[in-house]
Amino acid sequence: MNVGADELRAVLNAYREVRSASWPELHPSMDVNAARWAFAGEDELRRELEGYLRESSDPRRAVRVFYKLGPGLVFAGCNAHFAKDAGLDVSELVGLDDFSPRIPWAAQAAKYRADDQEIVAAGGARLDILERQTSSSGLITWVRVGKAAIRTAQGAVIGILGMYEVLDDKTAQQLYLARSKA
Repeated sequence: MNVGADELRAVLNAYREVRSASWPELHPSMDVNAARWAFAGEDELRRELEGYLRESSDPRRAVRVFYKLGPGLVFAGCNAHFAKDAGLDVSELVGLDDFSPRIPWAAQAAKYRADDQEIVAAGGARLDILERQTSSSGLITWVRVGKAAIRTAQGAVIGILGMYEVLDDKTAQQLYLARSKA
């Protein structure tokens, strides 16, 4: 999928929005680097995004990152953890959508697509979503998700960026109980 400088800049800004709200300890230099993005060329922006995707694949944190572009919301990029959850290589995932039979959560695709379309329509973000997901091994896991619209400098929404982390059962139960009491 060919992604130009404007789209890369928009992806980086959406990444920063979700990271700042839900995983602020991830990529502490991102806020300082963001000032350069307006003037950076496509190659520099691509290297910057690839660096963040690589760094977020640190096994100590294991945050999954993906982004979808276009009216079909097809995967345009992700980190290694996300690709592993899908049971695919990063290059195999690019160009697919959630409904692809190659993706283990295809049965949940309608829910994910509805969430994505809501975010696209609103042009905003949904943060700290608690939901279940089917892994490539067939296990059902709980995940904490944040998603944001990917907006160009002109304000057009061109996709969504998502980040999530897999929760252990105890953490998921605590979050679920806390939210049900609120």
